Amino acid sequence: MAVKTAAFCGVAALLSFACVLNPPVAAAQARDPVQLISEADANRDGAVSWAEVIAMRTQTFARLDRNRDGLISAADRPWGAFAARFDQAFASVKSQFDANSDNRVSRAEMVDAPSPAFDRGDANGDRVLSAQELAALRSAAPAR
Repeated sequence: MAVKTAAFCGVAALLSFACVLNPPVAAAQARDPVQLISEADANRDGAVSWAEVIAMRTQTFARLDRNRDGLISAADRPWGAFAARFDQAFASVKSQFDANSDNRVSRAEMVDAPSPAFDRGDANGDRVLSAQELAALRSAAPAR
């Protein structure tokens, strides 16, 4: 019984740590931008404001900037089992946000970057994607 409990606790700890390193950005290359924008709906009201997108980016940046130097870079890569997951997340973040191609992503590059998908969906220009605008954006997105 003690072995099963210890094994369960070990798995639970790994999964908890995986959640820290597995922000929505980690799977961005495999998922569509509309889905990622939808996940920014922090208050679950069915609409996504630009402020919610910025908050999500800020939280993601904080999770990936493990050494707290203000940059997401190879220096933030963990050792061991989570290295591959970080590599996936870092590659995705770099491809989207590394504006100056220095293989590092600053907080400003990530948080202040435009979102073409958000802008495309914001039909009335109010910086909020309503449920209807999100639905229209989803239906206009190419099938994956």
